[in-house]
Amino acid sequence: MEVHYHPDFPHGKKKLKEYLLEFLLIFLAVTLGFFAETIRENISDRQREKDYIGGLINNIQNDTSDLNSLISRNDLELRGIDSLMKISKEKFTNTSVQDSIFFYTVHYTLNLYLFQFNDLTLVQLRNAGGYSLIKTSKVADSIALYESRNTAIKLQEKFVIDYYEQATASFRQIFDGTLTKNFFHSYETKNKLPDDIHVLISKEKERMYSLYNNYWTFAISLNGYNNMLREHLEYLKEFMGFLRRNYFD
Repeated sequence: MEVHYHPDFPHGKKKLKEYLLEFLLIFLAVTLGFFAETIRENISDRQREKDYIGGLINNIQNDTSDLNSLISRNDLELRGIDSLMKISKEKFTNTSVQDSIFFYTVHYTLNLYLFQFNDLTLVQLRNAGGYSLIKTSKVADSIALYESRNTAIKLQEKFVIDYYEQATASFRQIFDGTLTKNFFHSYETKNKLPDDIHVLISKEKERMYSLYNNYWTFAISLNGYNNMLREHLEYLKEFMGFLRRNYFD
């Protein structure tokens, strides 16, 4: 049986200089790793910030398209109310006057078109803590202003809805809405207001005056709302240009 002996090589004591060198190398390695990770995170955050802004621009583009259509619809509704207000309520007993009021009210005013802004990116920013990614203060301030403008539009919207509901309530007190389909079918077939469909359910003058007053008030609130939408549309166009210049130009 053979026995193998391992030679015991002498180990000299390390010098202080060697310890310092090893410490320096370890320190440099840790420091470089830290800086590398920080740079990687900064690049990642910068890309995420850019992605969020790109998503916000897409949302705003959709909003501008919707606003153009919405403003046109509200303009048409306001013209319809204007035509309604020109019909003499003093001749209310005349069937043709009643039919004209019914026609303009149903055709132009029973639909309410409101602005539903696309807040998908804003919700993502809030939920993911993404606002901390917006490093440029003027951009962060602009996004906050954008949100506040949307909030202001929503506040004005409440007045529009309230006056709209009052106006339509007045309409239901005077006219039989269940005859709407027959009324307009006859109108489209004969190309004139039907005189054989009696849409009136109340002849009280007070109710007719109330209907005119309510539609007048509704028109004022809708006009103010529509003007706010026009201003917002121009603001969105400038806001999109501002974001593109800061992130994509």
